[in-house]
Amino acid sequence: MIIYVDIDNTICITHEGQYDQSRPIQKNIDKVNGLFENGHYITYWTARGGNTGIDHTELTISQLKEWGCKYHKLVMNEKPSFDILLDDKAMNINSLI
Repeated sequence: MIIYVDIDNTICITHEGQYDQSRPIQKNIDKVNGLFENGHYITYWTARGGNTGIDHTELTISQLKEWGCKYHKLVMNEKPSFDILLDDKAMNINSLI
C-alpha cells in the first residue's frame, strides 16, 4: 500500500509551528518503520511552511534522519493521493498495531 504519514503531532510533538523544537515520538516512528519494513511505500507528508511560505525542507530531512525514520518520499505543501492517511486529524497512529 501507499501510506502517507503526517509528521507534526503524529511522529513528533510540535507546538505551534516551532518545528526546530519538535521532539520524536519513538513508538510511533517504530510503527511507521514497521510498515516500511513490511513492504509498504511510505511518504511523509507535511504542511510545514504552507501558511508562512518558509521552506522547512532541510530541517525536516535532517530531523527524519536523526530520528531514524524509514521512508521513500517526503512531500512538502502538496495535497497527496493515498491509500491510507495517518494524520493527527484523521486515522490516529495509535490505532495501528
